[in-house]
Amino acid sequence: MTKTLQESPPRVSPAQAAAELLARRQARTNMQAFVLYTKPDYVVKPFNHELCKKLDAFARGEIKKLIVTMPPQHGKSELTTRRFPAYLLGRNPKLKIAICSYSATVAEKFNRDIQRIIDNDSYHKIFPDTVLNESNVVSSAQGSFLRNSEIFETVGHGGFVKTVGVGGSLTSTPVDIGIIDDPLKDRKEAKSITVRESVWDWYTDVFETRLHNDSQQLIIMTRWDPSDLVGKVLKRDKDWQIVNFEGIKTGPKTDYDQREVGEALFPEKHSLERLLAIKESNPITFNSLYQQDPKPSLEALVYPNWRQIQAMPDLQPTYGMDFGFTNDPSTLVEVMKQNLKIFTKEVFYEKGLTNNAIKKRTLNYFLSTGRNLKSLIVGDSAEPKTIADLQAETICRVEPNDKRDFPNLTAYIFKTHEGEFYKLAGLNIVGAHKPPGSINAGVEYLNEHEVYVEVNSANLWQERNSYEYIMMNGVSTNEIYDRNNHALDPIRYVVNTVYSNNKPNNNW
Repeated sequence: MTKTLQESPPRVSPAQAAAELLARRQARTNMQAFVLYTKPDYVVKPFNHELCKKLDAFARGEIKKLIVTMPPQHGKSELTTRRFPAYLLGRNPKLKIAICSYSATVAEKFNRDIQRIIDNDSYHKIFPDTVLNESNVVSSAQGSFLRNSEIFETVGHGGFVKTVGVGGSLTSTPVDIGIIDDPLKDRKEAKSITVRESVWDWYTDVFETRLHNDSQQLIIMTRWDPSDLVGKVLKRDKDWQIVNFEGIKTGPKTDYDQREVGEALFPEKHSLERLLAIKESNPITFNSLYQQDPKPSLEALVYPNWRQIQAMPDLQPTYGMDFGFTNDPSTLVEVMKQNLKIFTKEVFYEKGLTNNAIKKRTLNYFLSTGRNLKSLIVGDSAEPKTIADLQAETICRVEPNDKRDFPNLTAYIFKTHEGEFYKLAGLNIVGAHKPPGSINAGVEYLNEHEVYVEVNSANLWQERNSYEYIMMNGVSTNEIYDRNNHALDPIRYVVNTVYSNNKPNNNW
């Protein structure tokens, strides 16, 4: 019989063996070396190299809170949200990592990609102690380690990666490292105050509550709006380190970006000519998507010429009121007019207010500022029942925090054997004049005047900055995105009902 000879493995020279061992050793402590060892076809450009250096500093604990912003198709998610979690678990398989994105579907895709990286032979050569369960395990059982599209655990170490969509639960999940990759899907979501606020609520009520003193955070996103998640955390906190790579360099050199002004970030894939063409055709998208500098475009803004002032003048005010509850806020806006100048101030802007709560806030403000309790209020005429209720005298219970929140209403409290109650006069509120075309009429009237917004009116100013015309190829269609206007609408109610030539013939 002829004996079949097994093929011998290829001979490896001492030099090749030494080079292999060095590559593995470097990949254990250097993010870029890890990426190239596990994904040899990854193209490393100078900005990728610098980002890897920042991620290494993060991995060593030298950076606790890191924000990364750069244009799309530049490999940021491949580095930060796929390779980096695998790298972190290799260095420390006990880590508890949460990865969040705008939807559960996207987050689960990251989960599966990370699992594939850890399962690869090249990964095992670098980090042999970090392994996953060989089979899919959906629910916990004694001696088993979870592995599914939502969570996977490192065998024998207790570490894990859990992925959720923004809005999803992280209950009972302590997090050492929290990674958020694009919490907003697109410009439409980013321009919705309701969506932005829901992201912020989830971040503060869910995500942050799972962190501890030594936890680290990494946020990767495209900036669409000044008040998106990055805008809010930077306004609130001063301890974030930011890495922002502009599509076209505009500012001075930084420690991580040594380009000259006017240079493209990745010209081989996104040439300067292409970027300039995008800038020319759609400057709003260009500023946000490629420069990470979200700001309102004067061409798109409905109210481009509004200005902020430090305080309201001493003039007779009229008030506009809009009604919401669960999803939208109820609002009260103070409006004053002097010749061709209009002055506005946000009084309150709050969800979940009952009619009694609206009345308490309104009367307390009138008393605290010396306004006439019968000051005219123009409310949304689409809510006649609410207007009628606010016009009527109110008997309502004094709630636990009312004396603290409404100190000027104490004179209206009376006591019975059932407790303390308010007796509140009705408001001088009327329904707004809203004939066909009233939106455009109000916009035209306001744009014929100098309009000033009191500087502390944050929600009103934010709405002004996101109240835009629909743009087609960089040109305004004169059709308004009629949303994000809970403080803007009350101004129009006052304008159309009290100030303009088209106001109704009513005497108040």
